[in-house]
Amino acid sequence: MTPARGRLGWLSAGALTLGVGAAMVGGAGAAHADAADANGDTVSHSDGGRTSHNAGRARGASPVRASAVKDSLPVKAAASRPAVTVAASRPVVVDTVPTALSTPVMSAATQPPSAPAVTPIYRAGSNLPPRRQWDANFGYCGETSFVSAGLNYGQYISQYDARAIASKNARQSLESSQLLLGVNDVAAAKAMHLTAVAKQAPTPSFLTWVKSNVTAGYPVVMGVFTNQSRFYGTTNLNAGDTEYDHIVTVTGITSTHPLTGPATYYADDVLTFTDHGEWTPGGLPQNTFNYPFATFPATRRQANAKTGPVYSLKNGTDYGISITGIIDLSRETVPVRLTTSTNAETPAMVNGSNTRPAAKPVTLTATVSNLKPGTTYTLYRYSSMAAVPDSNINANAAKAAQKWTITIPSGSTYTMSQTIMSNEIAVYRAVPVGAP
Repeated sequence: MTPARGRLGWLSAGALTLGVGAAMVGGAGAAHADAADANGDTVSHSDGGRTSHNAGRARGASPVRASAVKDSLPVKAAASRPAVTVAASRPVVVDTVPTALSTPVMSAATQPPSAPAVTPIYRAGSNLPPRRQWDANFGYCGETSFVSAGLNYGQYISQYDARAIASKNARQSLESSQLLLGVNDVAAAKAMHLTAVAKQAPTPSFLTWVKSNVTAGYPVVMGVFTNQSRFYGTTNLNAGDTEYDHIVTVTGITSTHPLTGPATYYADDVLTFTDHGEWTPGGLPQNTFNYPFATFPATRRQANAKTGPVYSLKNGTDYGISITGIIDLSRETVPVRLTTSTNAETPAMVNGSNTRPAAKPVTLTATVSNLKPGTTYTLYRYSSMAAVPDSNINANAAKAAQKWTITIPSGSTYTMSQTIMSNEIAVYRAVPVGAP
């Protein structure tokens, strides 16, 4: 790995959490329509053309430390009220927030002082858990981001297969084989049977777009600067790539403003993302980072300041892609989401190697949702991307490696677990038995 023009990779694993945790709602299931762009910025869809961005160029990853973000958002104190006030009901909050209750009417003489008003906190996101990337071969941060996003829609692949798909089976030790934003991300999403919207836009517009997609429950993959001074000890403030060094997965938004209606930029909104275990203070990965919109953007030199934050967003044109669902042309599927028994693939890829590492067992837990009691569904599993149908799931039943019949007596979800080897592909789709 090289400090510049490569992506982040070489740090060790572990666990630590920072700042405002984003307690987020569960991820959206199978989505069928891409988000529309209203800002006139560059947008690409996985079922259309691809955005070119210095094709064939590799980015470099850098380790980093994290500057802490406050765990709490501002609390406003209300003035004492001399007379009784019956509090109005508050808007629904995604996270647990104190709500005002009506109190009995008292005379002004006996009225106790009013308690301070509590600023409501709104949170939303996909709530995807962190995953650990391989650091060899210029770093697998883009691949890990796509692996993580795919789990949100019922499919598991290894980092090795994600790179093979993105590079069309090029040698994995080549810089040009990486899965990169603005280069091969849209084509990779389509090859993985995922719908996606790519974005290149100036920072305020970009952050508003990120907020809109994360609030909708979509995993957003974006490029960030790494603090080259804190990762590598360099004194060169211009070190690193001019656009992004590392690719991360955005999993949450926290705001003091309701997360309803069209997305609006607020300086105190807080973005939550996972860095795939790259920043390891004390030898343990921090994994999760939280940055307010106002202080996240930086120039290349500001991003490398010795006392600066671990990660920054380029103050300029930024790159991202929102994974919005699965390709389902018949609009017949119900959502499937996967979790894994481990968040890392071990043993890791060897630097300079093109050989897949040895496989280990991994247990997948599939949750099928939006089910109707008494209705029968079929859950299919496919063992290759080439076998996955984009429409008429039942008519293509012969392409599935396995299938299960599901009928629930009550509720709306069904959960099952299956143990596979970490080098296998497992894509799940669920449809009513009466679907085409």
